[in-house]
Amino acid sequence: MSTTQRAAAVIPAKPKRTLENRINELAWKDWLLFQKSFFSITDDQSLYGDLIRFFTKRYDSENRLTRILVITGSDTPSSIAAHGRQLFRETVSPIDIGPWHESQPEIAPFDFIIVDWRDRGAAWAEQASEHSANIHQFFAQCRAMLKEGGFCALLSQEVTTAAGRYPLPWVLSSLARHSFRLRDERIGLPDSDSAAPTYVNVLQAINEIGPVHAELPTLHLSTPAARAQWVKPKPKPRSKKEILHPAKFPEELVQIFVSELTLPDTVVFDPMGGTSSTAMAALNAGRKAVLIELSGTWVDIARSRVTHAGHTVSERWKVLQGDAREIAALIPIEFLPIAYTVTSPPYWRILHNPGMHVLDEGQKARQAKGLRTTYSENKADLGNVTDYRQFIDELTRIYDHCADVMEPGRVLTIVTKNVKFERAQYPIAWDLVFALCGDNGRFEYAGTTFWCQDDVGLKPFGMGCDWISNILHNYCIHLRVR
Repeated sequence: MSTTQRAAAVIPAKPKRTLENRINELAWKDWLLFQKSFFSITDDQSLYGDLIRFFTKRYDSENRLTRILVITGSDTPSSIAAHGRQLFRETVSPIDIGPWHESQPEIAPFDFIIVDWRDRGAAWAEQASEHSANIHQFFAQCRAMLKEGGFCALLSQEVTTAAGRYPLPWVLSSLARHSFRLRDERIGLPDSDSAAPTYVNVLQAINEIGPVHAELPTLHLSTPAARAQWVKPKPKPRSKKEILHPAKFPEELVQIFVSELTLPDTVVFDPMGGTSSTAMAALNAGRKAVLIELSGTWVDIARSRVTHAGHTVSERWKVLQGDAREIAALIPIEFLPIAYTVTSPPYWRILHNPGMHVLDEGQKARQAKGLRTTYSENKADLGNVTDYRQFIDELTRIYDHCADVMEPGRVLTIVTKNVKFERAQYPIAWDLVFALCGDNGRFEYAGTTFWCQDDVGLKPFGMGCDWISNILHNYCIHLRVR
C-alpha cells in the first residue's frame, strides 16, 4: 500500500451534521407534517395536543416543567392532556374580558398560551366590533404573562349572524397585533365542507413589524354566496402554454363558483385574465366570458387556448389587452352587465421575494428552464408595486370599477392569499375585505371558501428553529355588490 493510500485509509469520515431542535421534541417527519397550513380536525384533544407538543418542550431552558395556560370562554371546556407539561386553565366570559386578570399571576411567565374562543362566538363578535378596547386589553394581558418570544395560539371561527358571516378570526388577530406579532395561520377543516373551519392564528410575543390597523373599519355583511367553506379541486396537469405563466390558478376551481353563482348564457368577467382560466371554466359551463389582461404575452396565450379548445364563436368571449384600471372603457356593450366576476390578482410582490428563488424548488426549476418567475416588467403591473398599502389601495380601486359594470347583488370572488415577506405577515385577503366592505366600500362581505392545495409538496422551512408554515390554503373571498 502506498503512503497516499495508507493516509486515505485512516482519515475519519466527516460526522453527519445534526440540526438542533430548539422548539419541540418532535421527529422531523412530524414537524414537517405540522407545517402544512391546513389540516383535518378530528377532536379537541388532538387539536390541543398537537399545538402543545409542537410549540413546547417538556422542560424549559432552566430544566423546570414547561407551563402552559389555556384560556377558554366556556364553563364546560374540553378535556386536555398536559403531555408532561404543567397545565393551567382559565375561563373568561365575553362580559368579563375587559377587567380580566389571570388568577395566579405568580405562575407567570407562561411558555405557551392557547386562547380558544370558538365557543360563544356571537358574544365575542359583539365585543370585537363594539368594544375593541377590551380585546386590546386582553391581548396586552396575555403578552405580559407570556415569556418573551413565546407563542400564543388563537382558536376562533367565523360567526354566522342574521346579516351574514362575521370574520371574527381576522378581527381578533388584527386587534392582537398591537401586542403580538402575527406569525402565521393554520386552517382546521371539519368533516363537512359546509361547516365552519377553525382558524389557528399563531401569535408571538415579539413586536409586530408588519402592517397594523389603528382602527378596524365597520364591516358590512351579506348572506353567504357559496355553500362550500373549503374545497380541494384536483387540477389537471398544466399544458406547455399554461406553464409559461408563473402563477396560474386552475379552471377546476373557477368552475365550482361559476356553476353555483351564475346561470347559462350570462357573462363571467376576469379583470386580470392571465392565460384564460376564467374564460375556459365559463365557456365550458355554457356561459359567456370577457377578460382583460395587461401583458400581451398572456393575451396571446389566452386567445390561443380558448380557440384551440373549440370556442370559436367570437360573440361568446373576448380577451382584451389593457389595464384593469380602465374596465368601463374596455368592455364591449354587448357583454354588459356582468353577472359574475372572479379573479386572482398578484399576491402582492411575493414573486419578487428573494427567498422564493433560493428555497422554492418550483421557482428554481423555472429559472433553470428560462421560464418567467414574475408576471412582467411593466410598471403598471400590480405584482411590481413595492408599497403594500399602495398595492391594497390600487386593487381596491380596480374592484370598485368592477362594481360599476355589475348590478347590485351580483358577486365578485377574489382568489388570494395572506403572504409572508421579509419575516412579516401581510394579510392581503383580510385587508382587501376591510377596504372593500367598510362604510365607504362598494361591497358586502359574503363569506370565504378556502382553496386547499393538496397537490403541493411540503418544504422544511425553519426546520428545528422557527415556525414557518407552508401556506397551502388560498382565500376565495366572496363580495356582493351593494
